[in-house]
Amino acid sequence: MKQIIPIVFVFTVILGALNAQDQEVDFYTLQFDSQGTIQGKLGVLQNAIADGDAAPEFFGHALDVLLREHPTIRGAAEIKAADDMALILAARLGEAQYTDGGPNLWRVVETFTNPLVRAEALSSLGKVQAADYIPQVVQLLSDINIEPGEDPLVREQVAYGAIGALEEYKDSSGYLPVFFVTTGWYSDRLKSRAKEALPKIMDNPTEPLISVIRSSSYNFAVKYTALQTLEAADITTQQKSQGAVASLAEAWRSNTNTVSQRSILTSTRKLSLGMIRRYGTEDTNVYPLLERCYREASDEEEQIAAVAALSALATDDSVRRLSSFLYDMNTRLARGTLTREDERLVRVIIPALGNTGRPLARNALRSVLQADWTGAVQRLAQDALKKIQ
Repeated sequence: MKQIIPIVFVFTVILGALNAQDQEVDFYTLQFDSQGTIQGKLGVLQNAIADGDAAPEFFGHALDVLLREHPTIRGAAEIKAADDMALILAARLGEAQYTDGGPNLWRVVETFTNPLVRAEALSSLGKVQAADYIPQVVQLLSDINIEPGEDPLVREQVAYGAIGALEEYKDSSGYLPVFFVTTGWYSDRLKSRAKEALPKIMDNPTEPLISVIRSSSYNFAVKYTALQTLEAADITTQQKSQGAVASLAEAWRSNTNTVSQRSILTSTRKLSLGMIRRYGTEDTNVYPLLERCYREASDEEEQIAAVAALSALATDDSVRRLSSFLYDMNTRLARGTLTREDERLVRVIIPALGNTGRPLARNALRSVLQADWTGAVQRLAQDALKKIQ
């Protein structure tokens, strides 16, 4: 009998708490429903929040009533009261993670025109994890991404809420719409917000970002941003190098006569080269691309980056290409056509060959000692040979 008493006591406390909560909901609901105007209902809502003991069910009921009465709301005062109420209710339901509120939160997005109200409802959709509405939120943001429209600020405010929702959903389908905010017409503030959300939406964005890089649907700037985003992502070095090789191939596949666009392609190649140097790759398709970066480079910086990437890969394939670059320099020296740029490059190529540590590099390095190079260049070749076992 002594063991039964504590159990009965616990159940009594629980039932008492539930009854008290029901009474609070009923109390606020009765007050709310008895008001004949939107302004009156807003007053009850504000009092309930001030008391601090209103349950999520009351907020859910209040939003349901507001949406039913919304078609009949007229006049500036009532419209403002309705907007204020919707803003408060959407925020409260989101904070409470009240899943049952999902359908009405989406109705707010569709019903209200105030962008701040719509943004709050969108954000709360994600907080309550109303997963049925992920496709609608994705489509909404995708549509806004297309153009700023007549009032960019309004569209940007709604986009802000959509980003918040997709960040909370953490669903892969939301990644690219948020990524395209970072490349779109938006303000720097919203672009920064989208960048913050991306790693929270998807841990490994390799697949969607590489799909952007390889697609013919996007311009050079978007593809370059995709590569930058991939580089900044917390993913494996293999995944980063995969994106770099894909980007390098795409950059050479693209053609343009526009100076600004050529500049973007050059920046894309340089970033790709740096990533390949840092992360390596086992993709043998990269070698013709690296050689092309050297031979058809836009500037000396790109040539040096190509040499550095080949040296870092340290394979026989990379040694063959570096050796061919050095033999070309020997030929120009013999013909008397060597330029100052060539002289700078040869001082980069020789150490690069030595740093590979590959025996295949010996012949090219020895050829320097047999040519009429300066003592400084020949000493570079001797030092490089010492690095090869």
